[in-house]
Amino acid sequence: MDSDLYVPGDGWLHRADPRVKFLISVAMLVLCLIWRNWAFIAVMLVIEHVMLITDRVPMERIAWVWKILALIIVLIVVLWPIFDTSGTHVLLQWGWLRLTRENLLMAAVMGLRIPALGFACFITLFTTSQPRLIRGLVALGIPYKAGLTLATALRYIPVFFSIFQSVSAAQRARGLDLNGKVTATGRKRNVFVRIVDRFKSYLPIIIAVLIRAYKMSQGVGWAMESRGLNLGARRTYHVKLRMRAQDWMILLITVIAIVCSVWLMVWLL
Repeated sequence: MDSDLYVPGDGWLHRADPRVKFLISVAMLVLCLIWRNWAFIAVMLVIEHVMLITDRVPMERIAWVWKILALIIVLIVVLWPIFDTSGTHVLLQWGWLRLTRENLLMAAVMGLRIPALGFACFITLFTTSQPRLIRGLVALGIPYKAGLTLATALRYIPVFFSIFQSVSAAQRARGLDLNGKVTATGRKRNVFVRIVDRFKSYLPIIIAVLIRAYKMSQGVGWAMESRGLNLGARRTYHVKLRMRAQDWMILLITVIAIVCSVWLMVWLL
């Protein structure tokens, strides 16, 4: 994985004004958060993939998003029916485990919502370079330092992910057991004990990643100060933003889609 979320390209999303892409991402985030229908969220997820594919974002990047979200999705889908025992249409009752139609549907909603929210953000992050991302945030009224901080933090997400992978590989080479399936005598462990032990085994990795992240952030801070970030001089911008006809068309389609979604939600309720 590269050290930048931005994918160079010349697709229709790449050419769009970053402010329009911000609106698209925010609209998708809000709709996915307030809508509790699994079919609607699944359609939203399909639309997000179509947008990225038609913009010619490599499938490797799309698969990378699924890879980093897979564990979270599985945990939510599995654990939601266990801890949420609500619902009147009981499908299975076995001790403390109570599976109902309602909590299974909600587990499906939450399992689809996580990737839908993630891809809503990556629509902007994959197709907007860091200078245009900062310039778009500043054009919306966000202070330059806040926009620079946010853009820099987003840029270093894959960096920290690669650091986590390298530290994990180094720790495994030194004998760290991250599976915890069996004890020292060869007996299989209980699944819940295995999960707890697995979380504990990741503690040395997390500590090492935090130390490297602190050193890296300190170096980035020094580099910004050496370039005069806090001098207070009047700032000029190399990147100029201008709404074109294509941007106004995308904006109009987005607003129409939002209105139709809200109307559909109200009509179904």
